[in-house]
Amino acid sequence: MYNNKAYIIKTKTNLHAGSGDTNFGIVDNQVQRDTISNIPVINSSSLKGAIRDHFKDFLSETNQTISNTEVKPFVFNTIFGDEQKNLDSDDKVTYKKLPKQGLVKFIDAKLLFLPLRSNKKPFFHVTSMGILNEAKSFLESFNIKIDFDNINTDGKSVVIGNEKAIIEDVVCDCIQVDFSKIKALFGIENLAIFNEEDFNEAVSNLPVLARNALDNTGKSVNLWYEEVLPRESILYTVFCYYNNLDDSTSDSRGKTDKKKFEMAYKLFEEKLLKDTIQIGANASIGYGITKFSKLGESNE
Repeated sequence: MYNNKAYIIKTKTNLHAGSGDTNFGIVDNQVQRDTISNIPVINSSSLKGAIRDHFKDFLSETNQTISNTEVKPFVFNTIFGDEQKNLDSDDKVTYKKLPKQGLVKFIDAKLLFLPLRSNKKPFFHVTSMGILNEAKSFLESFNIKIDFDNINTDGKSVVIGNEKAIIEDVVCDCIQVDFSKIKALFGIENLAIFNEEDFNEAVSNLPVLARNALDNTGKSVNLWYEEVLPRESILYTVFCYYNNLDDSTSDSRGKTDKKKFEMAYKLFEEKLLKDTIQIGANASIGYGITKFSKLGESNE
């Protein structure tokens, strides 16, 4: 049995989670994308690796209670399936009840809103009804119910507001509709809904930044270009938290294990939501700073 929890990820700086691919054109380093839709994603392996590295940096040497900066070894090992280091004998018994890969299944983070420049606002958070409906369907498959506003755009690209706007090169009509549910879920002030063609075009042309390596004399020795997800992008993901113990069991050992699993995830989530997490490449130049927040939760 798994408890499924959904989170949103907001990029606070540009993010490059690289695919390792090139298109043999101007872009040397491309971002990860969904193999079917071509929508930018953060693959689950990259996501887990980034969070694991962050927690490992704050791993305490002893099995003490979590603090503002340190993480109990039991919490770390339980979530990520690491080796049984620094566990006391009682925790080792509990830890053996877990699958080897750890307590949590990490799912790909999918792009939901892309920030794009306009002539009316610094930027709009842009999505499409297809993307919103896909997100709703995807979350429902994990038994997570999310209620989006029902917005009818008649197949046009529109901004929600009182006046038309040009977003990048797309001329958008304006419609006045309630989007309070979307605003509350994601903290969005300026919303635009593109039709599928315009949105696909937008996500196919992400910002491309030039990078340059210099030798010790200051001479350029390598110039390359890479795609980034711009700051203020919003993605969503699901973590499936393993909980394969019967709450009604009469075995005191089983009840103790269940409480330990629940506490481990609670402590993990507290730190996940409190900290900023660096994801992807180029941490030394400030790429990939993100902030997690809860979107919803459910049991399956």
